[in-house]
Amino acid sequence: MTIAPYCQYLTEEQAKQLRRWHQSMNAAPSELQEQNIMPAPSGQRARLCRSENLPALLMTDGFRRLWFAINPPEQNDNGDASCLPDDGKSAVKSVLSERVQHTPSPTKRNYLNNHFAMLAWACVAGVLADVRTDVTPRAKTKAPAKGKSRSEENIDYRSLAAMAGSPAKNSDRSQLSELRFQRLQTAESEEELLLLLRRLVKQLDRKAPLARLADDILCWFAEYHDRVPRDVEKRIALKWATEYYRAASSHSK
Repeated sequence: MTIAPYCQYLTEEQAKQLRRWHQSMNAAPSELQEQNIMPAPSGQRARLCRSENLPALLMTDGFRRLWFAINPPEQNDNGDASCLPDDGKSAVKSVLSERVQHTPSPTKRNYLNNHFAMLAWACVAGVLADVRTDVTPRAKTKAPAKGKSRSEENIDYRSLAAMAGSPAKNSDRSQLSELRFQRLQTAESEEELLLLLRRLVKQLDRKAPLARLADDILCWFAEYHDRVPRDVEKRIALKWATEYYRAASSHSK
């Protein structure tokens, strides 16, 4: 299984860079050395977690490291690194001014060219900074893992929505109530989405499938900014609802 299963916008290479970025803030020094990953600067994760909104996240070194990892300067259409100034205020001003420009509908190939791409990835950085454990499925196993309860074994780790609908420990209720899930489904702004996803990650013991969560955020931003008809089955709200209620129904029978 690839590292970016079920992803609509996130490329395989971006998923790998995202995981390395996350590991640089969370993995043990020995693991980082083994995988040839430079540890993140001291306080990088804390600064991301303390940033309360997207403009603040755009100013962090953690976001800039992620942005250049998934969008190296030599790969930019302009051929330089001017897309993200070191001055955080300039970055915010640049992003906000670009929001009025028309860009083509995003795909895996051109998502980073969209005027909202930086904002979407700032949200990715802000949410994933709160994740401590990447639970992206790597391989299917028939034997149950040792030391896990039946409810834990039934958790579907393919998406955050499925985890939210899965049973809480020693309970038949979903980890996220239906009312709170509906709030996430109907988030009306980028800042509200950031807040609700951060709360959900913390509620799920800071566990999440990194690649799929990042892709869900990219999908949400694409729909929020493009506001164009899409295939119903690809809409993020439908995908979340399907995964949440499927997980919820599996343990309510």
